[in-house]
Amino acid sequence: MTPRDRVDRFINNKTTEYSVAFLILVSVFLILVEFALAGSGSKAREIIVVVNDVITGVFVVELVLRFIAEPRKSRFWRRYWIDILAVLPLLRAFRILRLLRLFRVGIILSRQSRLFRNPLFKVEYVFISLAVFVTVVIGAISMRVAEGPQNPDFATIEQAFWFSAMTLVSGEPIGAFPQTTLGRLVSLTLMMAGLTVFAILAGTVSAVMIDTLRKVKFRPMEIDEIKDHCVVCGWNRSAELILEELLHDNHYKNAVVITEQEDLDSHPFFQINSHRAFVLHGDFTRVDVLKEAGIERARAAVLLADASKDARSSQDRDARTVLAAMLIEKMNDTIFTTVQLLNRDNETSLRRAGVEEIIVTDEYVGNIIGSVVRNRGMTTMLDELLTSRYGHQFFKERLPKDLAGKPVAEVMTTLKVRHNATLLAVSYDERGKGMVVNPPADLILGPEVWVIVAAATPMKS
Repeated sequence: MTPRDRVDRFINNKTTEYSVAFLILVSVFLILVEFALAGSGSKAREIIVVVNDVITGVFVVELVLRFIAEPRKSRFWRRYWIDILAVLPLLRAFRILRLLRLFRVGIILSRQSRLFRNPLFKVEYVFISLAVFVTVVIGAISMRVAEGPQNPDFATIEQAFWFSAMTLVSGEPIGAFPQTTLGRLVSLTLMMAGLTVFAILAGTVSAVMIDTLRKVKFRPMEIDEIKDHCVVCGWNRSAELILEELLHDNHYKNAVVITEQEDLDSHPFFQINSHRAFVLHGDFTRVDVLKEAGIERARAAVLLADASKDARSSQDRDARTVLAAMLIEKMNDTIFTTVQLLNRDNETSLRRAGVEEIIVTDEYVGNIIGSVVRNRGMTTMLDELLTSRYGHQFFKERLPKDLAGKPVAEVMTTLKVRHNATLLAVSYDERGKGMVVNPPADLILGPEVWVIVAAATPMKS
């Protein structure tokens, strides 16, 4: 590590930044006291001047270190020219510019504090408040210097302060009238600053309120109140279609989407379905986030190949999916988990973890395209069967009791007559184990069998 790197690490350390911020606040306070005691000849003012000079020396050292650490010197001069003026010994009056460093304190606080994540405590409010404070103080000190020696209305810093504050708020001189040209210029500047600051304040408050109201959702319940819901981990282009299918016909009354995509709340789907679909911002590979989504009370989980962060490779996305699936199965061993993979190499690990359904997206798409090319016109059938929103669809249900013990040929005829349902496959397990597609006509179906049919509505067995 080079000496410049060591200086850079020290000067940009969190402790150093907080220390400098504290010294800025102390220095600003001492400047105000120094101006308030100007002309009094008190010993307290002499002590304050010495202390302020010591703090100024610390700021000089800080600027020297920042100059050493800055690889581009032109950027240093561009950023810190006001700070340099504020520490020059021959320009003591320019120390008033140190008030502008208060904005740096605001930047440090907004970068470190969690309070600014609260929608009612915005960083914009802090900077507007600082702008008002700095403008009032600089105006007061300027009026005290310009008018104090000859105008009794500005004999004390307190009088100058109230004149500055009232002029800024009202947009016209209040309580006194400046007699010097410099005083009039300062008053005019205060009036223009007042119009500017409060225009910015009105615009900021309006923007923040509109943004806050847009995010407000009136729900009949919160995430911690729902149960038997579906938890969707991750987000990609197919997620909206998946949610529409899950929530159609109240198959699932509620769904919770765990995502790291910050702007998902404003997605039209969640605006329309705000009473049923919840967005939880977080990392779905963390136990606390899964608990917050109610995974222990959920009936199903869908893990998507998450595309909320483009920087992740396909291997990383699959690795996160596998990790989350293992956590979910461990936290809720009765949940039905469906996983979307990009590479089938991870299937074995998921099967061992207890995952019921694994879908390798590219394989399915490739197989469908290949079948459509070989059998022209199949897309019309697939478009209808693969969605529950219109037409016929797939249903998996228990075999009607009165059909138990009968051959497939008779069952197919009965289902077609009763329900207009076409038998496609039978399964000896709810989760698809022992599946027989297009079963033979003489196969005898027992009472434990599940049937997969294509129909317009579910069978009422």
